[in-house]
Amino acid sequence: MGGDLGESLARDDRTLPLTRGQLDIWLSQEAGFAGTQWQLGLLVKIDGPVHRDQFQQALTQTVGEAESGRVSFFEVDGQVVQKPIDYPHVELEFHDLRGAADPVQDAREMSSAIQRTPMPLNGQMFKFVLFQTGHEEFYLFGCCHHIAIDGLGMALVCRRVATIYSAMVAGKPIPDAYFGSAQDLVDLESEYEASEDYLEDKAYWSEHLPPESGPVDRLPDAGTEQDHYSPSASVQLDPSVVNRIKELSKKLAIRRFSVTTAACALLVRGWSGSGSEVALDFPVSRRVTPESKTLPAMLAGVVPLVLSTEPQTTVADFCKHVDKRIRELLKHQRFPAHTLEGDGLRQAPNRVGINFLPMRLTLDLAGSPATASYTNHGPVGHFGLFFLGAGDQLFLSTAGPGQPFAGFGVADLAGRLQQILAAMTADPERPLSSIELLTPDEPALIDRWSNRPALAEPAPPPVSIPAAFAEHVQRTPEAPAVTFGDHSLTYAELDEASNRLGHLLAGHGVGPGDCVAVLFPRCADAIVSMLAVLKTGAAYVPIDPAHASSRMDFVLSDAAPSAVITTAELRPRLEGHDVFVVDVHDPAVDSQPSTALPNPAPRTSPTSSIRPERRGPPKASPSLI
Repeated sequence: MGGDLGESLARDDRTLPLTRGQLDIWLSQEAGFAGTQWQLGLLVKIDGPVHRDQFQQALTQTVGEAESGRVSFFEVDGQVVQKPIDYPHVELEFHDLRGAADPVQDAREMSSAIQRTPMPLNGQMFKFVLFQTGHEEFYLFGCCHHIAIDGLGMALVCRRVATIYSAMVAGKPIPDAYFGSAQDLVDLESEYEASEDYLEDKAYWSEHLPPESGPVDRLPDAGTEQDHYSPSASVQLDPSVVNRIKELSKKLAIRRFSVTTAACALLVRGWSGSGSEVALDFPVSRRVTPESKTLPAMLAGVVPLVLSTEPQTTVADFCKHVDKRIRELLKHQRFPAHTLEGDGLRQAPNRVGINFLPMRLTLDLAGSPATASYTNHGPVGHFGLFFLGAGDQLFLSTAGPGQPFAGFGVADLAGRLQQILAAMTADPERPLSSIELLTPDEPALIDRWSNRPALAEPAPPPVSIPAAFAEHVQRTPEAPAVTFGDHSLTYAELDEASNRLGHLLAGHGVGPGDCVAVLFPRCADAIVSMLAVLKTGAAYVPIDPAHASSRMDFVLSDAAPSAVITTAELRPRLEGHDVFVVDVHDPAVDSQPSTALPNPAPRTSPTSSIRPERRGPPKASPSLI
């Protein structure tokens, strides 16, 4: 930051500190965790005429009133600060798309491009564009940065624009402004952090956080070949299922979204493999005071919803448990619970989020009906399930790269949730363990993938590795079997080389019941030696020369091999051990016959030098055949 600007800001009495929520977003963007995902969009369809000059005036006046939403952010003397910026003239960019092949689609694509254009944090935090798509059809797109305003704040601004515009067109007085200021926002948060409520909330969350260790074996996120962060298309849930949710919630005296949340928790539990406790990210508005409900600012947060899904619990009791936990967290929603968790991230990287939103906002723009809908929902840490309500209708949209959820289409996920909800509402007294998470056709798929019918068949006769290898040699003798550096061996060459070494070993008495150590780095000679040992009926004990001498000594003493196969370079490592040593490059090996050895009874390796503390036979390597 330049010295003159820094001094100017330091002297400006409108320069304010960031709130905790704003600082989280600033740090997230600076660290590269999320970029334009923090830019929120609202697309408004207007069915009727729009008086552009008056609409622009209404935008300018609304932005002027919404001080907390027109801030910019700067670094001054190592501190991040915010300052309201005056905009005496708010630009309303206009595009006439009536001549396009698909004007509405063009408007959506242009809005998406605007939303993906980074907004500098020290610049303007909003943009408005008006598209004309028909004779009396318009689309207004508003884009704002989440660090300055959240989704509910955007709705407040949207409604205020409609009020001012309608009054201007009708020639009536404009109702008084009612938005709080940027100072009000900072004071509101500061007073909370110094209050008893803050301490009570902190005590609650200290006792209700998810376990520190989440599933360590979670699948890697989906690839970047497609955009997993933009919300998917919305899929409507079956109205009959939605009606049954309504009936069950009424019967249990709980809220409808508690039943839906319960179903989501069961789905997540079934796919997470993390035990009976499930944690979901649960967005909250944090607007619990009257003052906060008229602030077009950034107040929203995310808290963990931790649920117990014990198998014997009935559906009814689980739904009541979910409803109780949601009521509790809403009571303590202002506290930044993520600051008590290990990584301190606003959204956990391995947690599914669930959010309930209005499908659309309805507005009256001087007699022209308008409907506004969000074009994105902000960053998604792992995966998000977004339920959009419109009367008695319920829609599902998804976003995020988290697996396995991102591997399913939104229609598939909606179908799975409907299956769970249908089972829950059909018999609320059934235990959770009885609810099937697989679709009807998946058990048969699993049987086929796992070759389950083979369990009922007689076991095939055992085949030794040398016998299986011999069959492969007969099928493809000239195919490459071993490739190492610039060299390769065909199956026939590998067969003959291992036969010669095997004859040498057998000539020195190596056979069934013996074990032979194989001291090599990763190389073709190691494969030849292993196969040669197996052809004698003995077992091989691999030793990595990179290991410490003490470890090698332990393996040799413990396994007591009849022989060790190695190279001249590594032979000195065997000094002090009374054991027959075979140099794999000894000319005596080449003088042996390349014909097959007699087929002795197969044996397996008694131990492994890779982990000498683990006793018992390791599995034979399929790479040998």
